[in-house]
Amino acid sequence: MIFSSFSISSATTSKRVGPSGRARSTTFFYGCQLAALLMFIGGCSPRPVEDPVAVLSNPNEITGRHYAAMRMLEASGDQAATSQALKRVIVADGYFIDVREMAYRRMESIDREGLQRLLEIQMPKIDALQWRARLCELIAEEPWIDMTPTLIRAWARPMPNWVDTPAERPERLALVEMYGEEKLPDVLVQVMLDADPIVSANLRARCWELLIAEGQRDRVIELLADSEISPTDGMFRDLRTIADRTGIIPRNREEIIWARTLCQPENVDFLDAAAAASLLLPEARHEQLELRDLGILVAAVRIDPGLLDQDEESLYAGLRRDADVDGRRLYAANFTGWNQSHTERLRDVREKLSWNDLLAMRIAIESLSIDALRDHVFDYAERDLLDDDTEFGGVIAVDSQGRIELLEFPPRLRRGDNRFEATQELFDAAYTGVFHFHNHAQEYDNADYAGPHMGDFAYAESTRANCLVFTFIDSRTINADYYRHGGIVVDLGTFRRPD
Repeated sequence: MIFSSFSISSATTSKRVGPSGRARSTTFFYGCQLAALLMFIGGCSPRPVEDPVAVLSNPNEITGRHYAAMRMLEASGDQAATSQALKRVIVADGYFIDVREMAYRRMESIDREGLQRLLEIQMPKIDALQWRARLCELIAEEPWIDMTPTLIRAWARPMPNWVDTPAERPERLALVEMYGEEKLPDVLVQVMLDADPIVSANLRARCWELLIAEGQRDRVIELLADSEISPTDGMFRDLRTIADRTGIIPRNREEIIWARTLCQPENVDFLDAAAAASLLLPEARHEQLELRDLGILVAAVRIDPGLLDQDEESLYAGLRRDADVDGRRLYAANFTGWNQSHTERLRDVREKLSWNDLLAMRIAIESLSIDALRDHVFDYAERDLLDDDTEFGGVIAVDSQGRIELLEFPPRLRRGDNRFEATQELFDAAYTGVFHFHNHAQEYDNADYAGPHMGDFAYAESTRANCLVFTFIDSRTINADYYRHGGIVVDLGTFRRPD
């Protein structure tokens, strides 16, 4: 086994230089803080602690009282109460890092298994970024090998605007400290192969996702071809099927779920149609396919097979005529305060668009030219306008007879008029559909919110789906935007309510 060949002798607690060569002085710094704190408490404790649980439940208490409360709880001998209070300090918001580290070390000494279980669940969710980084250092300094899967899960969770480059994620740095840079892909592979296919399906998908992100696509292709991996391993069986039939290698957890769903018996006709459509493409286009393209290809064949014969230039020329004619007003979302901007003009993003994107936009515009579908879009947006508790969303699909339809799905949760929470039922329909969509219909004059915003881009990045957003410009006009992963968005123009 790969783990057995790893040497961790170079990752002892005496090591203070990270994989990038930067000195690690954090431990010494916190040690000094702790020593100073001990002297402070011993000499002039501010006021007595009468209820240590109450003190530890309040992150606004001063550090000295937090520390005194921990000592009192330990002295009480009530391990359950002590453990519960320490857990809160470790994961709840608002505590100073030195207090958290004290709680961590005490929890480690009285209930190491409980600490491990706590971090397994909570560490990927911790938004106190400096503390999360320090946690990673503490795990690596030991090194705590059993925490490897937890570091992987936390690393795979997107943390936008946290670090300049993915390589600087603290979870990755911790794993490199523990195993070495060159062994990191081996660690991901071995954890994936050792994990239970059912109980740890999410962990296995995260390992795959990180291998792709680390530039190890060839490694996962080798795994798919490895005859030593059991044919009864459902994930590898299904991903082999998708790769063999379409040439597509899923890139992240959501695409793995997507691919596996397409292998279910109820989707056999769609997968057959998608595989057949992909074979109609030239090899260069076939090699660029993503899962989001399969619904587009099937829709094109069902609507007009001639669409697959159009080259990039002809598709682009048609889109310029319909969506980017000179002088047309462009509606775009307001990103003031977000330190980001996204151009929505077709010509400005042309170099980032593939043939697949151009075909998707062509189908979107053709769909919205159909009065029945456009009438449904307006009707749904009107009902959305009257509901202040949520945005509305759904799926644009094409049935087996080539008829374009809008499928409505209620939100999973109602969290306000500027948010749509997709249900699993929506995802199930979208796996064989063409577009995910939602509305920006808070009012008729909604031009300032035309197009996807930050949450929508995050959704597209995670799902890797083709998405549309419909925004009211006035009571008789809706603006449509196409967007997908990579921050790509194109304003498709405005569409009038049918008379």
